[in-house]
Amino acid sequence: MRISTAFSFEMNTVSMQSKQADIFHTQQQIATHRRIVTPSDDSVGATHALENSRALAISASNTESMKIAETQLKGESTTLDAIRQVLTNARGVAIGATGNPSTQERTSFANYLEQLYQDLQGYANSTDVQGNYMFAGSSGGTIPFQQMVGPSSYQGDNAQRYVAISGSRQIPVSDTGQVVFGVGTANDPFTVIDQLITDLRNGALTGAAYDAAATTAVNGLSNALDNVVRIQDQVAVRVQELQAAQEVEAKFALQFSNELDRVEKVDMQKAAVELNLQQVSLEASQKAFINASKLTLFNFL
Repeated sequence: MRISTAFSFEMNTVSMQSKQADIFHTQQQIATHRRIVTPSDDSVGATHALENSRALAISASNTESMKIAETQLKGESTTLDAIRQVLTNARGVAIGATGNPSTQERTSFANYLEQLYQDLQGYANSTDVQGNYMFAGSSGGTIPFQQMVGPSSYQGDNAQRYVAISGSRQIPVSDTGQVVFGVGTANDPFTVIDQLITDLRNGALTGAAYDAAATTAVNGLSNALDNVVRIQDQVAVRVQELQAAQEVEAKFALQFSNELDRVEKVDMQKAAVELNLQQVSLEASQKAFINASKLTLFNFL
């Protein structure tokens, strides 16, 4: 009788502990809104959920990178637009300086070009949203255009920065100062403007020689302007490509999220009913255990 009573006591205790564990598990499901609380709940489902969670995290990271890249490119486009306006103004001055301007006019042209030159250098040394110099290439921490003696010299490199938009596709999110400003060519606006300022202030340069110098400046600035417009068009195409890639990534993310919900998400109504049944069952077991505990050998005497 003693062995039977002890065994019964132990079995009832184990049963109630099991029911309490079931209640705790269901409460966790309700609190987390997840059907799979631990991998043992559904090993295959847990593995599938983990795969989708990882894919969702990668998708979120890709989307964030593309948003930053889009902001960078839009910032570059805005800066290129400002540079284009400076070059347009400089070209207008160069056109106005052709012919036979007076000494006073030449001085006025030179003074205005000096201001435009400073504006151009300021835009050329613009920084992006991450604090990197926009046109420095991979040397984002280096001021790309520095003026010592004569026209500004380029201190950056010729390496573009890229961002991945898929497993096999990368697009550039920057353009180097060497390409934007035609460094080392006859169309380098810094060199062209600096030379035109020198020519305008050189009173000994007159006649055909002066006209040739002014015409050379017009041609050089026209080509520099065309180059900036061409790059700005390329940037616009990249922005469109990034936006399209973000739309695709958003669709992937939605698929991963929906699949994760399908595998993991708990039916809240069903779980609530299950929890209520489990609590009722536990209460019934507790009452039965209390009543059984009162029965001893003395009750039968």
